[in-house]
Amino acid sequence: MDKLKLFLVFGLLVFNLSLYSFVFGFLNRNEFEIDFLPVGQGDAELIRTKRNFVLIDAGPGTKVLNELDKLVPVYKRRLDLVLITHPNIDHFSGLVELAKRYEIGVVVMNGVKTENGSFKNLLKTIVDQKIPVVYARRGQTIEFFDSIKDRVLITILWPDLNLPLGVSLPDKQLNDSSIVSLAEFKDFKVLFTGDISANVEKAILGFLPDIDVLKVAHHGSKYSTTREFLAAVRPELAVIEVGKNSYGHPTKETLARLGVQTKNVFRTDVDGLVKLFWQNNQWRVANSNQ
Repeated sequence: MDKLKLFLVFGLLVFNLSLYSFVFGFLNRNEFEIDFLPVGQGDAELIRTKRNFVLIDAGPGTKVLNELDKLVPVYKRRLDLVLITHPNIDHFSGLVELAKRYEIGVVVMNGVKTENGSFKNLLKTIVDQKIPVVYARRGQTIEFFDSIKDRVLITILWPDLNLPLGVSLPDKQLNDSSIVSLAEFKDFKVLFTGDISANVEKAILGFLPDIDVLKVAHHGSKYSTTREFLAAVRPELAVIEVGKNSYGHPTKETLARLGVQTKNVFRTDVDGLVKLFWQNNQWRVANSNQ
């Protein structure tokens, strides 16, 4: 009898938690939200609306799974799109396990090959899970809607059309093959830069708009985020995705350049999860370590 009561109580608890997650998640989802996930020395950003979930990069290891499990409702373990900016392990590694636990609508990649064994394992996992793959080039767009008025537009700004599909690049050149994308919701603009260097920043200057938020390239490396680039995009806020590392990221040079442009600089190693969200016709920011 006691075992039966325990089972019934436990069953009701699980049901109530699932119902709570469903109701709470549905009622409290913002129209548009971007979460910069604290996954250590790597990148992972979740774009979400009331209906859609898009992940840009999947960080190193499996930390991204822990973060997504907090944000994606238990009744919808699905990511509509996953974009991997380039085949560096601190940007794609988490997708191997993620693809086994979440339904994934499509994976967007840059089509560059590498001899990295972990990346080959990822490609095998994508094939095994029968996930469609699309290769990104400048000028392509991704759109999704919650309603006729609420459209999210993601525009691919890099790599250039002259980057051949299937090309093999040495590790030192992988960063500059990163997919650069601009996400827009109403008049709110966020630029995602992967690990590009100053060379690519210069190459895309001609078609960059003023933005609201910059995802700082390459974890705050001194070889990115130039004064010229910052003057062109004029971000009101910048986010650096970084963890414990031996590279000195973010560098004092980059922090100084950012400080001239904006006083609103967030770091996932200090601020934890950084959340941007659209509320009452304006965008706001919060972080988990407030």
